[in-house]
Amino acid sequence: MARLVLEALQPAALEISLRVAADLEAERAREHAQWRQRLERAAYTTQRAERQYQAVEPENRLVARTLERQWEEALAAQAIVAADYERFRTSASNPLSEAERAAIRRLAADIPALWEAPTTTAAERQAILRQLIERVIVTVRDDTEQVSVEVHWAGGHRTATEIIRPVARFEQLSYYPDLLARVVALQGQGLSCTAIAERLNAEGWHPPKRRDTFNAPMVAHLLARQGLHTGSPKQRGDDLSLAPGEWPLSDLALALDMPAITLFSWIGKGWARARQVHQAGRTRWLVWADAQECERLRARRMAPRGWANHQRIDAPTSPCTSE
Repeated sequence: MARLVLEALQPAALEISLRVAADLEAERAREHAQWRQRLERAAYTTQRAERQYQAVEPENRLVARTLERQWEEALAAQAIVAADYERFRTSASNPLSEAERAAIRRLAADIPALWEAPTTTAAERQAILRQLIERVIVTVRDDTEQVSVEVHWAGGHRTATEIIRPVARFEQLSYYPDLLARVVALQGQGLSCTAIAERLNAEGWHPPKRRDTFNAPMVAHLLARQGLHTGSPKQRGDDLSLAPGEWPLSDLALALDMPAITLFSWIGKGWARARQVHQAGRTRWLVWADAQECERLRARRMAPRGWANHQRIDAPTSPCTSE
């Protein structure tokens, strides 16, 4: 809003606003003339009905009652027109005098400096806004981060702009499909989550949740939603014999944004299905988690503390077996 105010107070923009105000005043003058014509017609109709009623013979009662009713209807119509005109007149703003226009032009050169001055308080800036702006219309586009803003300035000028609001979920980003496609393409090139995050940041992509940059867990989260493993080929366990939907334990922990030790404890509690494999003298845990299972584990991870002790989220049957 500060940027819009200072732009609106630039000399060129100010002259446009003053011309718009002058055009609106001319339009209001034409409307006043039209209202005066309506008032004159209503008054003429009332006077004519009154003359007709006064001219009728008293003994002609049927005609007199008809003319009296027409006179009353004309009086009521005239009162309605007069009330409508009064509302129109009171809603109209007072036109600017030439002295006021000159004062506005002089102040326009001083306001940017006053606005930026350290002695200017937030309350004083708000007071300036209230003097300049009649209303602001904010429209969120399909619950995304894109917001249309239309500012109605005093005097009739309008300014339209676009702003970006913070959103909580990736799905709310207007470019979410393109972001997913880019992440999958980079993962297909063999890049790790960290490398993908660095590439996304360099290319100007932005995540939700008021963050400016991507990190490795965010990338892992996006890949997990696509049912894809994360990390480099070695980190993904490409040298292992993975069943469909299986993850190395550390890889899945990264995708779920949780400590690997916590996921390991879930295996012991039966909250996650896993199997052990022995390779090159090492024992490794492979955890089964397709896209639906990842969402279930993520829901358990995000549940309030103590909730899991009172609620049961059964792990679905998986093809995992112990070796």
